[in-house]
Amino acid sequence: MVTSQSCTTDPDLSSISYYFNMSLIAVPTTDNMKIRSDLLVPVIPLSDWPAPVKQNGFCLDVVKTVQFLVYYTPKGELRNASINFTLTDVPLEQLVLQTHSVEFHLLQRDTSRPTQAPPNPPPVGLRKGSAVMALIDGEMQPLKSLGVSEGGRCSSDPSRLSPILFTHNTISGCTFSSETQNCTELRSQIYEIFRGSTAPDEIAMNSGLQPNWTRILIQDCLIDPQESCESGCSLPLSFSIQIIWARQGFIEVPQNYILGAKFLFRCQNVQCPLSSPLTLTAKATFVETTVYPEAPRGVPQPHWRFPFGFFTRGAAELDGHLDTSGSSAEKVTWSLMAFPLLLLSELGLRNFDIEIF
Repeated sequence: MVTSQSCTTDPDLSSISYYFNMSLIAVPTTDNMKIRSDLLVPVIPLSDWPAPVKQNGFCLDVVKTVQFLVYYTPKGELRNASINFTLTDVPLEQLVLQTHSVEFHLLQRDTSRPTQAPPNPPPVGLRKGSAVMALIDGEMQPLKSLGVSEGGRCSSDPSRLSPILFTHNTISGCTFSSETQNCTELRSQIYEIFRGSTAPDEIAMNSGLQPNWTRILIQDCLIDPQESCESGCSLPLSFSIQIIWARQGFIEVPQNYILGAKFLFRCQNVQCPLSSPLTLTAKATFVETTVYPEAPRGVPQPHWRFPFGFFTRGAAELDGHLDTSGSSAEKVTWSLMAFPLLLLSELGLRNFDIEIF
């Protein structure tokens, strides 16, 4: 049965658990025989499937069918292996019928040289809304944090943790109560509520079978070695997940990559046993830092030219400047002097004609 807890914790429901770090042995071996790396045949997934997540009373992307394809030679040596899935969405508290099958295919031609397994699909960018993956105890699992709780009370139940979805900013909170009179135990209880029993070490920068990883920076609270319940315990009351991402690649088909992640805890000095419930808050923030290139073509700038040619008919204009070479300069000077004289003479003749009439 698919429950609220098993949706994200049951490995039988997640596709990645069927092939992560899984290889087949090409030929039969004995128990005391050391298996060489060239005898291992990796199981190659035919696609990239998302991890199950809870949403609106459903468990999304649950494994429904599992199909193994194994190719072998006439000598009985395994050469290639692949796996394919069919996913479905299942309502919570419902049963799901799974089908598992293994198909063996005989290779018609057998060569002395081993056939190389098909390469792993290249890593691709993250899809918006997909679960952010982290490396926890050496296994790739969805990154989770404090989710919605019933009645607003905090719980250390792993099913209460919600996966962090790429580019989805979230904030949640609950009230924490405990009668423990030990600072270390109190902190452990709160840490488990915030991020689970085991803290993640690295976060996946992209998706795929073999993604790139980046280490998570953790800014924790300072702890006094001499602290006690009477003097006060340094307890984390706020948990912030800050993830920086950017678009990379071609502008037409950009790929989303995570560049870094930081866990930030804000603590407060609290005496124990707790006299009143504490309010715990957790939030996840995604910050885009994409730097787009400049336009390939600049904006054209106007080229200003003074209208000297209006007076000189172009004789004094040469690429926007006056030509000061010998004869040209003299022609320009005489032209500028002759123009007002001709203008005055015309005006004088017209006045003279008017007086005669």
